[in-house]
Amino acid sequence: MFVGIGTGADLELINYSDLDITAIDYSPDMLEKAQTKFKDSTIKFLEMDAQNMVFEDESFDYVVANLILSVVPDTNKCFQEITRVLKNEGKIIIFDKFAPKNKKLSLPKVLIRPIISVLGTDIGRSFEEIIPKNNNSLKVEEDSPVMMNGMYRKIIISKIY
Repeated sequence: MFVGIGTGADLELINYSDLDITAIDYSPDMLEKAQTKFKDSTIKFLEMDAQNMVFEDESFDYVVANLILSVVPDTNKCFQEITRVLKNEGKIIIFDKFAPKNKKLSLPKVLIRPIISVLGTDIGRSFEEIIPKNNNSLKVEEDSPVMMNGMYRKIIISKIY
């Protein structure tokens, strides 16, 4: 499942023909653009709030969350939902903007954060505050800085019981 699919740019990067993919987005306009791009595919596009998904528990083997956790109003609720719909032994793949791991935001980022937040994204969210502490069912397998001096990170999480 792709959470916050937007215009479907992520789908252009994978061979989706052999996969059973569900893609959700809150914006009907963005979803319509994605549906138009992939009108001949079997991808299921659904208008849905990532903070309140209608799927049953443990519905998906993989959940891809690309640039969604930095834009939803309630990051913790969104992450809880992603975890809830993920099957045991499934994986969450996150690519997003987070405050650098174990570092404070630089002064310029602190000053510009309120302005950027008004535009719909938060450059100061801490992934370490999102993932529940002492949660033995989630294991961070990878946490790599990928762009802009660590502001963008690729995080892969396994759900284990």
